[in-house]
This record gives sequence, structure tokens and C-alpha cells, in this order.
Amino acid sequence: MSIALATLLVAGVVAATLLGGGLPLRFERQGRIFLFFSAGTLVGLALLELIPEGMDGLGGGAHAKMLLVLGAFLATMLLDKLHVLHPHEHAMDADCPHEEHEHKPLAMHGAIGLMVHSAVDGLALAAALRESPAAAVAVALALSAHKFADGLTTVSLVLSHHHRKRTALRVLAGNAGSLLVGFAVGSALPLGEEQLAALLLVMAGFFLYLGATDLIPSLSTPTCRKRDVLATACGMATIAAIAVFAH
Repeated sequence: MSIALATLLVAGVVAATLLGGGLPLRFERQGRIFLFFSAGTLVGLALLELIPEGMDGLGGGAHAKMLLVLGAFLATMLLDKLHVLHPHEHAMDADCPHEEHEHKPLAMHGAIGLMVHSAVDGLALAAALRESPAAAVAVALALSAHKFADGLTTVSLVLSHHHRKRTALRVLAGNAGSLLVGFAVGSALPLGEEQLAALLLVMAGFFLYLGATDLIPSLSTPTCRKRDVLATACGMATIAAIAVFAH
């Protein structure tokens, strides 16, 4: 493996992540549009990237594999509804006035989930470099487009919780750093394909819940504008285009 090639490819993917994250920071007034776009990218990522790749890499029947997705979806829902992810003072819904249950979306959790996904991307790039330079270049190009959307989504999710730009920058840097960590681990200690595939399926269930049942509904009330729907569709279309390009 050429150190120069590895450095160039990793730097390119990291730069794409930071560039994507810069958009919602520069155009903060359009945060609602970026967040709808992010919801679309999370659902598209789960359905078009994580599930297909997890299904290909994990042995066993399709139904058994999808149980991992369903289990992660259910676990996230239970943690959410039991107020572990949305903590507040009361344990029972009946004990609380309705207003206490109007929570912010699980956006910050999604940003953390994208950091884990970024580490997996680093592992994939390291595996491609071990295979051949040509494969590494192809994977790096696909990851650059993908990480641009990841960076945009990460910052949009953090800003949706009304955190300061400084916090968004730290989480964005964490996303880029996670890729470096994943790449380093993948270069030193190649992980088994089935373990990575199982992780992808679990992450798919988490992202499906976050995007389809938390972010989109929370943004759709009290009004849902046509541009919001278009932004969500554009997020899905972006992931679809990347998936077609990568495969």
C-alpha cells in the first residue's frame, strides 16, 4: 500500500466531509431545509446503502438478517418512548401534561450515529487499499460524494438542537476524525466482513427510526411546506445517485 496514495485519498474524503458540513454553517437561515434534506439522506442511506451492504456481507437467510434491522428499530423506539433518549422528569405519560412530551427530535443522536458510520467508511477505505490502488481510488471517489452528504447532515442535525456553531464544528471534526480512526484500525487490524455487515444492519434500523418516525414527523408539524417535501426527496435522491455511482 502506497503511503502517498493512502494519504491523498484519506485527505480527499475528509475534505469532502468538511466541505459538506460547511454548507449549513454558512447558510444557517435555511436550517429547516437542510434538516429535511438530512432526514431524506438518513432514510436513503439505510435503505440503499446499509441494508444492501449488510445483506451481502452477512451469512444466513434474508429474514434473519432483517431481524437485526427490525430489532435495532424497535430498540431505538423503546429507548425513545421510555424517555431514555428523550429524558424528562416523569416516568409515566399519564402523570405528565401533554406539553412535556413535545420533545426535540433525536437529531443529536443521529449525529453520533453518523460518526460510527464514518468509522465504518474508514474501514472500507482501508480494505480497498489492501485490495488494489484502482479499487481504492474508486471507493474514495464514492466515499467523497457520500461523506459530503454526511457532513451536511451531521451539522444540520446538531444545529437543529440549537447548539452553537462551535459545537457543530466539534461534532463535524469528530465525524472526520472517526473516519481516520476507522481507517487506522482497518489498516492495522482488518475486521471480519460478517461483523461489519451486522453493524451496518443495526445502524440501518437506527437511521430508519430517526429519519422516518422522528425527524420527518417533528418537522411536519404544524405545517408541511412543499419545499420541505422536496428537500426530503432531494436527500433521498442524493443517496440514490451515490449508490448508483458506487455500484
